[in-house]
Amino acid sequence: MRNKLILLLALVFALFTSFGAYKYLENLKDTYRTSGNFSQVAVAKTKIPAKTPITEQMLEFKEMPVEYIMPGAIVDAKDAVGKLARGDIYPGEQVLSQKLIGKNDPAGGLSFKVETGKRAVTIPVDNVSALHGLLGIGDHVDVLVTFDLPNEQNSTATSTIIQNVPVLAVNKHLQGTSGVKEDPSTVTLMVTPNQAQQIALAIQQGSVQLALRTPKDNNKAALPMSKVEHLKR
Repeated sequence: MRNKLILLLALVFALFTSFGAYKYLENLKDTYRTSGNFSQVAVAKTKIPAKTPITEQMLEFKEMPVEYIMPGAIVDAKDAVGKLARGDIYPGEQVLSQKLIGKNDPAGGLSFKVETGKRAVTIPVDNVSALHGLLGIGDHVDVLVTFDLPNEQNSTATSTIIQNVPVLAVNKHLQGTSGVKEDPSTVTLMVTPNQAQQIALAIQQGSVQLALRTPKDNNKAALPMSKVEHLKR
């Protein structure tokens, strides 16, 4: 009986001790909150692999003392959602801005610049077809192809197959090429999957020319095919 009483008292003492520790931590937390030294910070719910787009579901916000919050830590979901993880981010790890890649960050590579449902297609060019190196990243162009008409002897035509698509890269450059002294050899465009097929066929069947648009013009013109005989009028 005596041993049971001692065990019961030990359990009661342990419960009181645990409750006291809990109340102490809660009081400490309240003190931090009221003193303004407690803040929310984003941490990873699960492992976020490198080059993965960040979604709200990957994040959770935890309150912690400000002295434990790392520099550059994300405190607002909008500052992380839509960006890429630069490297692996592990569960419970604070999500830092320096570990994220924004849309205009060259570290994201070409794939990060391609919108959902679109494709990046590279076209071989020369100084003439790429406007003598004056074509810039972010410009919008039309794609023209000149080819021989089937079943028509000695007949060549030019058709505008794609209109108003953005330039993603010139040669290997994903940003402005100011100061780079090299002739354009390739231009990469962002197009729909169907347009990608048209460009692939155009490269194989004829010669491709790019026509630069003004940023103010988003209209798509209804253009008939131009034939050699049209030049004789």
